[in-house]
Amino acid sequence: MIKPYERLSKVYDLGWGEFSKQYTDLINELFSERGITRAMILDIACGTGTLAIELAKYGHVVHGIDSSPEMIRIAKSKSIVLSNLFFNVQDMIRFNVGEKFDLVTCTFDSINYIRKLNDLREMLLGVASVLLEGGLFIFDSNTKELYLSHSGEPHKRKLNGQSFIQHCSYDSTRNVATTVFSFSDGTYEIHKQRPYDYDELDPLLKHAGFHVVHLFSWFEKMPYSSNTPKLFCVAEKRTQTKVSR
Repeated sequence: MIKPYERLSKVYDLGWGEFSKQYTDLINELFSERGITRAMILDIACGTGTLAIELAKYGHVVHGIDSSPEMIRIAKSKSIVLSNLFFNVQDMIRFNVGEKFDLVTCTFDSINYIRKLNDLREMLLGVASVLLEGGLFIFDSNTKELYLSHSGEPHKRKLNGQSFIQHCSYDSTRNVATTVFSFSDGTYEIHKQRPYDYDELDPLLKHAGFHVVHLFSWFEKMPYSSNTPKLFCVAEKRTQTKVSR
């Protein structure tokens, strides 16, 4: 067994890279509504930097952090010509960036990798601490519905000459979703996640000083309900809010 994204990072953009790009239209719309033309942005769990690079191309100053050295190495190699883009290896729960931001993003079910509520609480407080007053936090989460619908489904995939099988399972008693990526050379990665529905997230967001301005189930702003497979959330840091860890 190898650590998550040690092998998958090499084909990540081919299989999943386009997902992050879909956020750019939403972010541009939100910035336009607020009259923001050049923003400071933190992209947490930035992966190979696809979203961060897209946002930097619009002239924003973007800092991307990820716990995977392999993902950050690829992100840096893709962005060497952009002087307004910075990547560092950092933990998504306990990070130290030394800046204040207009926007923080955490996309493509990255929050689901935080499996303890106390860790998620700490992460949200950390996000609030680096946001300017009125700043936005945008994230998405897989819900129980998604893991239940995918459980037991093996998917054979081939990307850039690499063959692997993606097998998903969900243990509802432990509330743990497990995805195993088995590669043709016998190596495999195990990814464990926890679903979060809005009922669980809402009190944690409020505790961190956020109020939700948009909640939907897909980029087209389809309504969120308790049985949708994903939720997308735009939360705003309330002004004059003091939070404590």
